[in-house]
Amino acid sequence: MHTKERDTCCPTPRSSSRRKSNVVECESCGLYGMCQVAGLDAPVPDLIDEIVGRREPIAINQNVITAGMPFGEIYAVKSGSFKTYATLANGEQQIIDFYYPGELMGLEGMSERVYPLSVEALEASSVCRLDFSKLNLLGERMGEFQQQLILALSRRARQDQWVPLLMGAQNAEQRTATFLLSLSDRFAEHDLPSLRFKLPMSRHDIANYLGLAVETVSRMFQRFQSMDLLEVHGRHVELRDIDALRVIAGLNNINGS
Repeated sequence: MHTKERDTCCPTPRSSSRRKSNVVECESCGLYGMCQVAGLDAPVPDLIDEIVGRREPIAINQNVITAGMPFGEIYAVKSGSFKTYATLANGEQQIIDFYYPGELMGLEGMSERVYPLSVEALEASSVCRLDFSKLNLLGERMGEFQQQLILALSRRARQDQWVPLLMGAQNAEQRTATFLLSLSDRFAEHDLPSLRFKLPMSRHDIANYLGLAVETVSRMFQRFQSMDLLEVHGRHVELRDIDALRVIAGLNNINGS
């Protein structure tokens, strides 16, 4: 079946096969507006080099943030992917969210000045860091920077709209369908392929995040594939029927669609 244009909750995906699914262009990055304020387009961008550390490589399984660290920077995912998690009393991880190219990490630490969650790379990745301790260098541009920061927080709120939908899902089919739609939506937001993409996380991590058994997650993927809703090859997924996934997720009536 053919896919139809989605509403604002699930924007129309842009799925060019020529674009890499694990790296984002600067213009589609959550830090871009703030980088412009810091002089990204200046002939000699000395100021941005003072405030923003760019394209820092992060190894797989490396933490860029550990819970309890003092807040000092926010991080933009340039390439690769990350998971954010809390460590439970029994020492196990509870995954809170995943981060993909173009998205900002560490915003949660701004209010309490301490990072409440740890952030770990799921694969070889890279980040850009914005150092809040050096924002005084912006001088008269600080007001403009604050406006860009508010926009970044607003985009994060849009990203977080999927959380209550996932929490409210009544069964494994709904949760899995909502998870896949959230990925497609978030990739499209940053101009990345949103119908064909790689799942950077393991089935175990997906199960942890969704509150399901690993076997259940695998069974849901197999069921959706048998229904011709998607095609799965290892960690690579192609969404074949967005409309049907929305029906399963209970999103077909959102915004009058």
